[in-house]
Amino acid sequence: DPPVLTVMSLLRKYTSVIPSAVYVNEPDVPLYDHAKTTAAIAHCLFEGDKNEPFLFIEGNLSGIQKFIFSTVIPEQSRKGTAKRLRGRSFWLSLMMDAMAREIARECELFDPAILWNTGGHFLIIAPNTARNREKIAFIDRKVNEHLLRKWNGRLSVIVATFSASTDGIKDFSKVLERLSVIGDEKKRQKFIDCDLNFEPDGYIEPLSQLCPVCGSQVTKDEECSLFLDIGTKLARAKFMIMTVGKDLLISFADLGMQASYDLVPDLPVSHPGEIFAINSTDIRVKHPAGWGFTFVGNSVPMAGQDILTFSEIAQLAKGSPRLGYLKADVDNLGKIFAQGFKPELRTISRLHTLSSQLQYFFAGHINHICDQFVVYRDLCPACMPAAKKVEVVTPGEEGETSKRSIYYEHPGPCKDCRERYAVRKFYITYSGGDDLLVIGPWDDTIRLADALSKEFRRFTCDNPDITLSAGIPIVDPNLPVARVVRQAEELLEQAKSTKGKARVAIFDECLPWREGTGEQGLSSLITTAERLTAFVQDKVVPKNMIYSFLKLWEQSFAVEESSTGKRIMTDEEQWHARITRKRHMPYLKYMLKRNIKDEKKRRDVEELVIPVFPWIRLPVYMTSLALRQEHGD
Repeated sequence: DPPVLTVMSLLRKYTSVIPSAVYVNEPDVPLYDHAKTTAAIAHCLFEGDKNEPFLFIEGNLSGIQKFIFSTVIPEQSRKGTAKRLRGRSFWLSLMMDAMAREIARECELFDPAILWNTGGHFLIIAPNTARNREKIAFIDRKVNEHLLRKWNGRLSVIVATFSASTDGIKDFSKVLERLSVIGDEKKRQKFIDCDLNFEPDGYIEPLSQLCPVCGSQVTKDEECSLFLDIGTKLARAKFMIMTVGKDLLISFADLGMQASYDLVPDLPVSHPGEIFAINSTDIRVKHPAGWGFTFVGNSVPMAGQDILTFSEIAQLAKGSPRLGYLKADVDNLGKIFAQGFKPELRTISRLHTLSSQLQYFFAGHINHICDQFVVYRDLCPACMPAAKKVEVVTPGEEGETSKRSIYYEHPGPCKDCRERYAVRKFYITYSGGDDLLVIGPWDDTIRLADALSKEFRRFTCDNPDITLSAGIPIVDPNLPVARVVRQAEELLEQAKSTKGKARVAIFDECLPWREGTGEQGLSSLITTAERLTAFVQDKVVPKNMIYSFLKLWEQSFAVEESSTGKRIMTDEEQWHARITRKRHMPYLKYMLKRNIKDEKKRRDVEELVIPVFPWIRLPVYMTSLALRQEHGD
């Protein structure tokens, strides 16, 4: 008989879009989710307490951002930054997987008991017994004690448990709400169950023995080598291996857990551990330990065997070589889980389906969206005439000369060129659960945000209650990553706090994704920027006039003049003025007529600029950055 993992994987592959029990109720639960949750519930009813048979265990990582992005000496961490960030992020996801497996193994649970494990968050359902409660408390204390000693409190796992009766799980959202409350209480008391030592303790270690990136004690030249290895392997990996023991590269024995993992580009001839195909649903039924599959947001800009640096990625942008950091997540996700269904429909299987679907989008489909933005390291003779060259300069090490690489932009090369020579532009730092952070060339990052919003609306069938918000800082590639990520978080919070969320904060603007509220959306403004750039390149619009647009905008919508002087308008006043005010029109008309003599060309520019002028800042900024290199600025 095949292992449980293989059976579960086959069910997941072939029944995830087959409705269950269509003859009984509304066919909105896939057969896979129904079968998995039913098996987990049956185990609890068989072994759990008679009155409260269900024990829910929720684990949440605390300190993710600080762990991934903080560095001790930013200058020395720049080499290999992209690989290290991705490696740290994936290591965290594996650590949570190892902890969920540790709980399942110690409590003698089957695979269906792990309801979900995504984005630094897992939920397990187990039989409610005194033994299981003791095991979970022991694992919780053990892992956090090891994390405290190893990472000095920067990283912890918040484990919340809640027991429920058969009636108590009918409205499953209430169980999740209760777990959230318990988790918040425990988060305020981190490491309270651990063996803490408040006495002076430690020893003096020379700086040469400390990693300049993370500050931990290492042997010479190690410098977070594990995270570098993970980040490098993940870009090429097609399979992940898991085994019990510390035989593989990524071991969690130092945290008191038995699972270990490795990432490999080719299938091992034979291996006693479980094997997971990455971003592929091909299953080998006869593998004795079990075969599964997993989705990972692993889009990486690889040219052959080389992964591009942040500096090289920035040079793939048009004009100014800058990076864009896209940080986005789903709005009101907790409310969606709690109130997104009618009370009688808030079952385990439905909420499990919702979690699974979000994971498919943010860990799987995100790769397809990113793959739409590529350059080519070579092209066949038939495709080459339509290509445009992009030169990328890689500074040499001390005493070495710089390296120059040529890439090609092409509107639609042949299939062979796309498969052989495509180089992705984006680096997915992390993506899973309901959020993501993607780094790429500044101009394509803005377009990626627009594509992401459109695909998410399509994925949710244009449901107005399930939306995204995003923040996008545009920065120099040499800025410390931790600083830029904090800026991206601030922009994301700005987007979420403005007029109903579902917005993107960028270039001092906080815009809706599309029109419909009387405002211009990101998508239409990107089109305006592209056409305005073309007008400047074709000498239809003088370059200095786009800066005049910006000055006129500030006079019309940013500053209010009165008898007492000038004052900066509030965001609310600015929004109202953009919707209602037209006093800029005479000045704008005069400016266009004075600078564009050809009447037909002037009319074309008027039709482009006048309708969007209250939101002209984004097109002006994008045009300025796109033209900066071409004009030697």
